Amino acid sequence: MHLPYTDDFPRTLAVASQCVAVSLTAVIWANPLLKRSATWAMVASVWVAAAFPSVPALLTLLGLESNPIAAQFLMAITLHQQAATIATLAILFCEPLWFGALAIIGQAALLSLSLYLRESDYELTFLYLAWIGILLGVHFWRGAPRHAPGVPRGWSFVLQDIAIFLLAVGLTVTVMYRVFDTVIFNGDEVANSFQADVYAHFRAYSTPPACASMFENYWVFTHEGRVFSQYTPGWPMFMAPFQRFGVIWLAGPTMAGIVAVGIARLSRRLAAGVGGASKHVALTVKIAGPLGATLALLGPSLLLNGASRFSHTMVCACFAWAVESMCVVSAREGSRRDLGYGFLLGAATSLGVATRPADGGFLGIGVFLYFVWVLLHRRISLRAFAATAVGFLVFGGLTLLILKLQTGHWFQSGYSITALIHPEGKLVLTVPEPNQFKYGVPFATGSYCWWPAAPALGFAGIVLAMKGRERRVSFMLLVGVVALAAFYSAVQFGRGYDDGHGPRYLLPSVVLWASGSAGVLAPVLARFSSALQWRYYPLKKRFLAAGPPLLALYAAYHGVERIIPRMYPLAHEEQMASTGPLRAAKEQHLKNAIVALIPGNLPQHETNLAQNAPMDPNPDVLFLIVRTPADEACARQHFPGRTWYRAGKGTTLTPY
Repeated sequence: MHLPYTDDFPRTLAVASQCVAVSLTAVIWANPLLKRSATWAMVASVWVAAAFPSVPALLTLLGLESNPIAAQFLMAITLHQQAATIATLAILFCEPLWFGALAIIGQAALLSLSLYLRESDYELTFLYLAWIGILLGVHFWRGAPRHAPGVPRGWSFVLQDIAIFLLAVGLTVTVMYRVFDTVIFNGDEVANSFQADVYAHFRAYSTPPACASMFENYWVFTHEGRVFSQYTPGWPMFMAPFQRFGVIWLAGPTMAGIVAVGIARLSRRLAAGVGGASKHVALTVKIAGPLGATLALLGPSLLLNGASRFSHTMVCACFAWAVESMCVVSAREGSRRDLGYGFLLGAATSLGVATRPADGGFLGIGVFLYFVWVLLHRRISLRAFAATAVGFLVFGGLTLLILKLQTGHWFQSGYSITALIHPEGKLVLTVPEPNQFKYGVPFATGSYCWWPAAPALGFAGIVLAMKGRERRVSFMLLVGVVALAAFYSAVQFGRGYDDGHGPRYLLPSVVLWASGSAGVLAPVLARFSSALQWRYYPLKKRFLAAGPPLLALYAAYHGVERIIPRMYPLAHEEQMASTGPLRAAKEQHLKNAIVALIPGNLPQHETNLAQNAPMDPNPDVLFLIVRTPADEACARQHFPGRTWYRAGKGTTLTPY
């Protein structure tokens, strides 16, 4: 599977843009501008911006398909700027002058971007929608209370969080079985699984087996007699217990559950500040947790990554829980929770770096800056600080020790020798070309891969929350996600392609989009709290109360129902086409066998199919790469008595 992760890119984008527009309409309906004409103008700006994915059909209708690229670019500039102009006029018509100036400056910046970027018209559609979301956030922010109460003290959401965790695990396991059939073929996943088996046996590295070249995995290196994965220890350490008990497939779904609970907690924090302007504060907070988690879980990208053995889901979890624990330990009132959450803060930040060093480092910038500010203002207790230091040093020290055992040097990892073995894997940072920014800031592909966690709604909720006590959450999330996007915009590897599961390098941004979306939608859904009194209301008032939440729910359902058939089947098709030999051995219950992997006759690269647990001395099946007659002779000598089969491109294993 390659960009754009779907079998019908324009149609999928059209569905996503329409659903974002419906959601923004519901939010505007629930929180109208000061004048009715301005409200209608803002709604019109949303729909004009969202109309662009339908341009190809419109060009054909107008007879402009003879020069589609130039015509589409012109149409994009026209529609997008019309949308921004309408939104600016709506702001100028009824809002303060400074707000109007902000709208004008933003529109000018968007015009400059539109003229500079190339082959990114669809990305600009969702960028303009996100800009409208920011304007709405500022509008709502002006009406929010100056001192929002935050989550009421003493409230417990333990049962709600348990339910969210179980739902997340259940959904992810379902996707794993229905889409992936618990089989993997990506080199990253193979390397992570290899290292998890090593850690499960309390070893830092493995040793070369007999006929070592036949066991080769692409991202597993042999260095000075030690065999270990390129990747840092964070994610394989988490998978190790699951591997030891034979349920490594459950590690990803479990981490997805941890992510969902973290997003739920952040969503409650944002909604508590937002809900301060509502009569239904308590219900707003109660709704926000399940809502934020659901918005994240319904997005194909999070479920596909959670069902896999990629490490990006753990980065999401570390990011979410670092922000949440930072909020707890920085509360003015000290409590016994300081020790636990302080340790969690240190562990989450350390494990984020130990999982993916660049991701964890850039996502942690906002958390680190706020931590320094808290220290300078003495808003963290001594025991919380000590617990944070202990958590960071325990997991950071363990990571450094493992890497020292693997590479023989302090502060080096498998990445340090990647270029020596695979020169194409060397990290190269360059300024992207005008048509390459969309890979580091994937507003278009992300808008359907993350839906119903939408950037436009996420920005609205994050900006709104900046008025209240939880502006610290907005700050940490925004700084982290912007830093991560800036880094991946500069990374040369991955531009133009990415084999699977949506824009997974930017997956941690889902924490921002989901919690922000929940923050702005929870007050809208809380209108249902007056349902018991509706029989006393006139029909018009009942309609106005029920309309926005029903519209928002319809948008979420419609998008999920339309996008799922255009993503999951494609992922399943690629999985089935790439894992034939592995599934064949599994389905035939082979015992004491060798499956010969002959390059050029396989559905995937042979180093991705040679999946053998390094710490199992006598597995039922050995998948061995046979490049030369010498390889076969070596294997027959060291693994005698086994039945040989030859793998092909499908699920047929023939006697060898």
